[in-house]
Amino acid sequence: MYSKIQQEKQQGFSRDAVARHLSLSWRTVDRYWDMTPAEYEEFSKQQYRSVLDKRGSVVMEWLEQFPDLSAAQVHDWLQEHYEELYAERTVRHYVFNLRKQHGLKKTINKEREYFCTEELPPGQQLQADFGQYWAIRKGSSRIKLHLAAFILAHSRYKYIYWQTRPFNAVDFVCALESCFEAFGGIPQELVIDQDTLMTVSENNGDIIHTLEFEHCKNRHGFSIWLCRKADPESKGMVESCVKFVKYNFARNRYFYDLPNWIKECHSWLQRTGNGKIHAETQKKPAEVFAIEKNHLKPVHSFVNHNPLTDMITTPVRKNNTIRYKTGRYSVPIGTYTRCKTVSLREIDEHLEIYDDAGELLDKPALATIPGELVRNNNHGRDTSERINQLMTDAKSALGNTPLAEEFLTVIRKKKGRYIRDQLRVVMKVANSYDAEVIRLTLLACQESKLDSANDLRDFAEHIFRQTTVDEILAIPPVRPITDITNMQSCNFKVVQHQPESYMKLVLKGGKI
Repeated sequence: MYSKIQQEKQQGFSRDAVARHLSLSWRTVDRYWDMTPAEYEEFSKQQYRSVLDKRGSVVMEWLEQFPDLSAAQVHDWLQEHYEELYAERTVRHYVFNLRKQHGLKKTINKEREYFCTEELPPGQQLQADFGQYWAIRKGSSRIKLHLAAFILAHSRYKYIYWQTRPFNAVDFVCALESCFEAFGGIPQELVIDQDTLMTVSENNGDIIHTLEFEHCKNRHGFSIWLCRKADPESKGMVESCVKFVKYNFARNRYFYDLPNWIKECHSWLQRTGNGKIHAETQKKPAEVFAIEKNHLKPVHSFVNHNPLTDMITTPVRKNNTIRYKTGRYSVPIGTYTRCKTVSLREIDEHLEIYDDAGELLDKPALATIPGELVRNNNHGRDTSERINQLMTDAKSALGNTPLAEEFLTVIRKKKGRYIRDQLRVVMKVANSYDAEVIRLTLLACQESKLDSANDLRDFAEHIFRQTTVDEILAIPPVRPITDITNMQSCNFKVVQHQPESYMKLVLKGGKI
């Protein structure tokens, strides 16, 4: 205000004209009209009063004792010791003015020193990094986009891969192979962070990679240069590339859908990202890349992972349900244990739910009532054992006969809720007795019109015991001895059976 009054005074305006132009009272203009800059500075010091003046001596003592104390800490300590809550901006300005008035310089940790590195040869190195950006949409809320940025160290040629859900290991491999396809070749070396999508452990130099990334590395034959932990600045090119994409391409750009966004990004890369002269090299990345491309290794094959697009992610709750808009939806039991988040896509009044590996879990209809639970009954049971496969195995164990098929069909119809338990009993029976006992058992169940696995088990045990008793009764009887004294003269002979007879009974599970 003082400066504007003095400027218009020097331009020859009257006091009334200045008051009208600046919408000020004529008294205010009159007060500052003849005031010199030195007088104004002294006047402003006298006029300024802060609510923190009563704690000024305490704050000064803190700043002198701890030179690296931040205004945020001062704000917290005032609340802790005096239970006085001030606006953070007020404390920040007060601490700044105290430091300026009393010459209290804040201690700053020694900054990291950098040095320039030599330019790498063509085709030597590719740097990769991730980024996130909240894009704006017309008439709707913002959307969080995820990007993977790639840049060739020699030419500074860039490639950007976008998707609407967080990257997993398969997504990164897909993005990397898409980059190789766009470049038309593979560099010698890839520079990455110690990200869990690519690296399990640094392992003192013997790096352990994730399974998907290890397969990709072996397939294309490039080496890895892994950044040290918490040292992203060692790949500064791609760090700057991510910022360049965020603030030159994405900022203030409306998001309509992912394909259109990707198309606009490719046009931006051609026009600006790779088409403008680079400030460091003073060359256009696209022109240098035309030469560097000849130094890249040829691409032999790609793996089509079919990445999902137009997705949003949501957490899985402990009861294996998710929330989407105002509705709740069930997911298969065990989903919470396997993956903490799932991806969603709304298509034709249905909601497609995918796990972190890209497999479709369910496709329920959209909820129509706020708070409604859309539940798939199959999600409440263990579907690891498929009923059809169990039926096939049981039929084969029973001899694969029409009689076995008829029996299994009946128990599946009448004991549907307990079909797994029933089939487990059937399998146990089939593995305990021979084919003839099973055949007789099935006939007995059919004649008695019994349709339970427990009945099958009881009939099988009865028939087996009856068969064993008949075999024992078939052994020729021994003539009784009436006179023990004439034992030697009666030509007594014990009937002996071959060992195979006893082994046969033991294998059947019977008792003699």
